[in-house]
Amino acid sequence: MSAFVVFALPKSRTFWLSGFLSYGGWVCGHDELQRMQSLDDIATWFTQRSIGSVETAAAPFWRLLVRDQPSARIVVVRRPVDDVLASLAREGFAGDTVAALIRASDRKLEQIERRVPGVLSVRFDDLVREDVCAAVFEHCLGCRHDPSWWRAWDAKHVSGNLAAQVRYCHAYLPQLLKLARAARQRSLVIMSRPTTPPEGFTFQEEDFDTWFRDAKPLIREHMIATGQDVDDYKAKNIPLLRKLDAMGAMQIVTARSNGRMFGYLMSVIGPSLDAADRIEVLHLPFFVSRECPGGLGMKLQRAAIDRLRGKGLTDVFARAGIRGAGPRLGIMYRRLGYEELGTMYRLDLTVKA
Repeated sequence: MSAFVVFALPKSRTFWLSGFLSYGGWVCGHDELQRMQSLDDIATWFTQRSIGSVETAAAPFWRLLVRDQPSARIVVVRRPVDDVLASLAREGFAGDTVAALIRASDRKLEQIERRVPGVLSVRFDDLVREDVCAAVFEHCLGCRHDPSWWRAWDAKHVSGNLAAQVRYCHAYLPQLLKLARAARQRSLVIMSRPTTPPEGFTFQEEDFDTWFRDAKPLIREHMIATGQDVDDYKAKNIPLLRKLDAMGAMQIVTARSNGRMFGYLMSVIGPSLDAADRIEVLHLPFFVSRECPGGLGMKLQRAAIDRLRGKGLTDVFARAGIRGAGPRLGIMYRRLGYEELGTMYRLDLTVKA
């Protein structure tokens, strides 16, 4: 895999750069991020060979690029914020909100310059010089500068349609905001990641309020992994879950290392409709952080099952869902001794057929 990303503010010759860097077998996009709707979409985009993009809104999420695409080559184009704002104002885009966004993005460009090893930083005003463009060309594409290619593009005056781009982003704003929240959450996880991998896990049963207090960062990761919005957990039936726990109709087992939670498995307990002497268990939310070593999920499942067995419960049901890693859970369940029991279907009565 070979890829590059150029980070810049708007009105920084970005559209021109996307054309200049589309050379030979290389294809350089422009603001590809606005066409993405999930972190998986971004990961899939990077599976292409000889691909790159010039991005004007992706700088706040540079940590994800560094972590997930460590081989990607990075360029930063810096243009004075006041010049960018003046250029945007001439096209009808001005105001305090625009200024705040541009200044925040510029601070992120500065972070990239200072913190990312191997980054190439150039000034906007210098992009009229062949030697500077040659440096960008060779850094991104990994091949020798082609003077004839530069001369051909130096003679071109191209500009993207900013108004059309704004209309597009406005139309897809809910999806873009969902992606931004997911990227922000992943960035926060990276920033808070311990310097050494977690080890020495403790499996313990916890009450709902203790779990809910400490699990929120992990729950947000769970939401992202299952294609939900970061804060969708707030719409779950929390009062009912809390009531079930108070009634003794719930078991929550967690995996912690040095006090920090890295996994959880919630189970709801109730009488069986098949026999009066049997008590059934349904596994519900189950999640393990991607930071953890392989096998933790299986250990957490076994820890929960051992506790259920010790309580005299008789039947455990576990659903392999359709979101996130859900379809693969069936493999784990079979290894734990579960047997398949038909197929579950859902009919949403709020939706007309």
